Amino acid sequence: MAHISISLSDLFEKTFGYKTKAFDPKFKHVTGDAGILSDRKEQGANGAPYYATSSLGIEYYMPVTLSYEETEPLPEQDGTLTIVKKYDLPYPVISMSSKKTFVETALTERSGTVKELINVQDYEITVRGFLIGTTHEFPESEMTQLRSIYEKNIAVSISSALTDIFLLRPRRNSSDKVVLKELVLPSLTGVKNVRPYELRMVSDEAFNLVIQ
Repeated sequence: MAHISISLSDLFEKTFGYKTKAFDPKFKHVTGDAGILSDRKEQGANGAPYYATSSLGIEYYMPVTLSYEETEPLPEQDGTLTIVKKYDLPYPVISMSSKKTFVETALTERSGTVKELINVQDYEITVRGFLIGTTHEFPESEMTQLRSIYEKNIAVSISSALTDIFLLRPRRNSSDKVVLKELVLPSLTGVKNVRPYELRMVSDEAFNLVIQ
């Protein structure tokens, strides 16, 4: 059987239009205050790992995990069991954005405007990556698994060193929930066992309504 070598960095640039070092996380050591080269940091302040290794043995930077509750019937018994399932997004490259809502009021005979901050909008999170088949064929089972996650009409939890910084805060009640709102599968020619994906989600937060 012929050995096929694929550069995920090159495929990522070809598909999404910019370079990434996420699939070759051999970052240089840094010099600390004591002047000693330190080992790389393995996890963020909230416990999310900085590195992971795929089932194909490829190390990548900034893993992203989605988790959700699912109810399953108990075999040969009456009742159900609720379990938490986790899904590691394959070879993810994650980005975030957010906007603020302002009301701008013009002043008579003065330049500029008075700006009143209304709120900080939800965080928009985008994960781009690759579905890779374990054989040299179309990654059908991997795509089916991603589709089943996307089609869940519930808020799911997200864990990554990046999102934890913005979502796990007291002012948001430490809510790590997101809603999956869009799935894009860009085309990629010349490789049949690799399929790019782009998963877009938005942060979700529970509110308590007070009726008076």
